[in-house]
Amino acid sequence: MSLNPAGRCLSAVGCAALIAFALFGCNRPYSELDQVIERNTKAMGGRDAIAAINSIEIDLHIVDPGFEVDGIYRAARPGSPRDEAVGLAARMRIDVMAGGKHVFTEAFNGERGWQWKGKGDPVDESPQATAALRHGVELPGKLFGLYELRERGHQIRVAGRETLDGTEYFVLELRLSDGYATSLYVDPKTWLVTRRRDVRPLHVDIDPTPTTIEARSSDFRKVSGVMFPFASADVDLGTGKMLESATVREIKVNPAFDQAIFDNL
Repeated sequence: MSLNPAGRCLSAVGCAALIAFALFGCNRPYSELDQVIERNTKAMGGRDAIAAINSIEIDLHIVDPGFEVDGIYRAARPGSPRDEAVGLAARMRIDVMAGGKHVFTEAFNGERGWQWKGKGDPVDESPQATAALRHGVELPGKLFGLYELRERGHQIRVAGRETLDGTEYFVLELRLSDGYATSLYVDPKTWLVTRRRDVRPLHVDIDPTPTTIEARSSDFRKVSGVMFPFASADVDLGTGKMLESATVREIKVNPAFDQAIFDNL
């Protein structure tokens, strides 16, 4: 049976339309969340530069209402494919000096948190303090980019927009894999995360009372192709009181240090 030319033409048009529909369906536009993450990633320096950060060392000065100290913060991504496969968290350690003397250390080796109070042997952190150390190193801005959060098993969504001090921020609601929740504020002018809000104690082992804290980041500078904040401040939103501030003196990306520092003093 012969096919008429018109039928053949309609059939071809129909096939082309179906193919086009399928292609556009597979390549639908990014969601609002995808767009915010993409712009933030570009502003931070790009995926390649962020992914190249395997470890970091931060020399900083910390000011609390009652004291001032210096600190060296070190952190490293999970050390092997096996670590990633079993969901092992990143590792961190901070050594605190007062008057040039080493007086305190806190560390998290991906599973266990521990601390040393200037004398005696190190002791295990409480479960709450261990969780706080893990949260700090998993959040974007040190080792990881915003785009990596979902890859690492955390949940993130756009919760809306909020205007603070004249800036209409994108508010991202983040829930880490252990249930910890926080809100990240992305500045649409710079596409950097410049604020974070959550309900938590500032130092759980000193005072476990939770309060609503806003962590503010500023003075962003590029180090090894990635933007880092060189100033930060934690503010109690209920009282307006400054809880803690920190100024960064130097950031080293991929410094050489013994990975055993996360396990023992």
